Amino acid sequence: MRQYFFWGAWFTTLATTGLLFLWSLSFSPFQHPGQTANEAAIIFFPIMILRWLAIACMIALLAIAWAQQKNLATFSLIGLMIAILALHLILGLINVAVMNAWLSVEPVRTRSTNAIYVSIYFGLPILWMLLTAFLATITKQS
Repeated sequence: MRQYFFWGAWFTTLATTGLLFLWSLSFSPFQHPGQTANEAAIIFFPIMILRWLAIACMIALLAIAWAQQKNLATFSLIGLMIAILALHLILGLINVAVMNAWLSVEPVRTRSTNAIYVSIYFGLPILWMLLTAFLATITKQS
């Protein structure tokens, strides 16, 4: 059952990342000079929150499966969960800051800086997705 929740969260993350990508196609660097973000860009945040919550579920399920496989004590599992979710929170905050820098209206911004912002914005969640998928395949989940 845990495997179904994991892969459900994984595909939710994939779908929300794809949706955010489609919504971002009108901005720079995908189009030059690209649309300027306005108040409507707030719709990105609920989808981002859903994406990062799905990633949190994936890494929590992986930590539980790994701790059970290694027969770790409960306090070790709790410490592992706190450490992993703290790292996840930091990466999520970095992702929001990069999105803010990417969509903010700055007078001096080039297409290449926007490309770097987009790479980080989409790269962090995709990195988490690939890492969790790899760990899920090598960790026995029941």
